[in-house]
Amino acid sequence: MLKKFASSNDLSINLARYTVKEIQKKNGIILGCPSGRSLRKTYKYIGILSYKINVDLSNVKIAMMDEFVILKNKKFQHCDPKLHYSCVGYSYRVIQRLFNYKKSKKKKLTKSNIFFPKIHNPKQYDKLIQKLGGIDIFFLASGSSDGHIAFNNYTSNVNSSTHIVTLSTQTRKDNLKTFSKFQSLKEVPKFGITVGLGTIHKLSKKAILVLSGKEKRKAANEILSKKLFNKQWPASIVYKCKKKLIYIDKEALGNK
Repeated sequence: MLKKFASSNDLSINLARYTVKEIQKKNGIILGCPSGRSLRKTYKYIGILSYKINVDLSNVKIAMMDEFVILKNKKFQHCDPKLHYSCVGYSYRVIQRLFNYKKSKKKKLTKSNIFFPKIHNPKQYDKLIQKLGGIDIFFLASGSSDGHIAFNNYTSNVNSSTHIVTLSTQTRKDNLKTFSKFQSLKEVPKFGITVGLGTIHKLSKKAILVLSGKEKRKAANEILSKKLFNKQWPASIVYKCKKKLIYIDKEALGNK
């Protein structure tokens, strides 16, 4: 269940290699993807490796995990995808761009195959995922200081479906680091729409939690020491998933 690597680069290459092999095996594979830093190198290597061995990504589907939302005139609305912190924008600027490294038009990941939860009916997202057959590989990343996963924090119900949530102060502080163009905590939105913890463990066929770098050492300690779901550290939801793997590098592992 625990796969250890010498460096973040080694981790990312190995995870990308595994993912590309799985894409080769199943036409129309569905990947659950976070935005942010933890998986960025993996996305890069998926693009490079799939190009090198000529793997078609046109039938790959991506289910994104979350997005910031704004409360305006007592109504929630998605943040502008052009903003630097938009998860929707990230899916196009980063994931789609990296996946499509040197791909011919016929073999590219398309925008129409990238899915997001909708504000007007969050629970419909779970129904969509079910209709697609569930998520084959759900990539997970833990918040460094509070263990949030997507935007689920310690108040989240273990069986929750996709929903709108008030972001904890600690989650917002973590996002100051994730999205480096934020100048202060005031700029970080206070609300988000997110897959639920139930979405993750009920609708994923396999979950892979990535812990990389010194910043994730606390997360690694919390998750590896208990080896079971702990509501106070939501990323430990990985233990409730049907099949699970934890990819960790030497820096996150520390002296363990």
